[in-house]
Amino acid sequence: MSRAAIDTAVLDIDGTLLDSVYAHVWSWREAFRVVGIAVPAYQIHRAIGMGGDRLVEAVTAPAVERSVGDEIRALQSELYADMSTHLTPTPGAGDLLEALKSRGLHVVLASSGSRDDTEKALDVLETRSCVDATVSGDDADATKPDSEPVRRAVDVIGGRRAVVVGDAVWDVESARRSGYPAWGVLTGGVARSDLLDAGAAAVFEDPAGVADGLDAALLDLEARGPRP
Repeated sequence: MSRAAIDTAVLDIDGTLLDSVYAHVWSWREAFRVVGIAVPAYQIHRAIGMGGDRLVEAVTAPAVERSVGDEIRALQSELYADMSTHLTPTPGAGDLLEALKSRGLHVVLASSGSRDDTEKALDVLETRSCVDATVSGDDADATKPDSEPVRRAVDVIGGRRAVVVGDAVWDVESARRSGYPAWGVLTGGVARSDLLDAGAAAVFEDPAGVADGLDAALLDLEARGPRP
């Protein structure tokens, strides 16, 4: 099997670099409640990481999406905005971005969230100098788990082979559909077994763990070679 060097890292934001998953869960649950629809928090949690354009139907029904989908998304956005000023990075998020740059990799953040949420996340992370580009849900025609966010992230900086880092099965699925390997982190509350079952090449406790094991993890991916 041929060796192929990883030259790009595509990182999810919510739950991976930003400790925001449960703020998203609460804001979606409250948005549903306001329009009179009860959705258990655990069902919403399982859907966090896919695009908001998909989430309403995924946790309810097509009829709900057609009738009040846009209203629910608008409410969720307002509720989440009120909480976003209290968010913090996940453990080692900044260290991971710096470690990736120090190895000469292109670093791109790819989120299913809005462009505004992506900019706010960059402010919280305080590591803009380590980020070469960003791709938000506003920049893509299709959101995770579609392959477009990852493919667009790699294309925007002219990358050849990437590794995707994410906390949700949707991140791993988006990477798989793009033909790239993925590393999972547990900071979004998704079980290690679920990330591995989705196809993650390795799973780490948090971004700090990825940074600590980065060289060995990169060597492992390069030894595997590109996916067919």
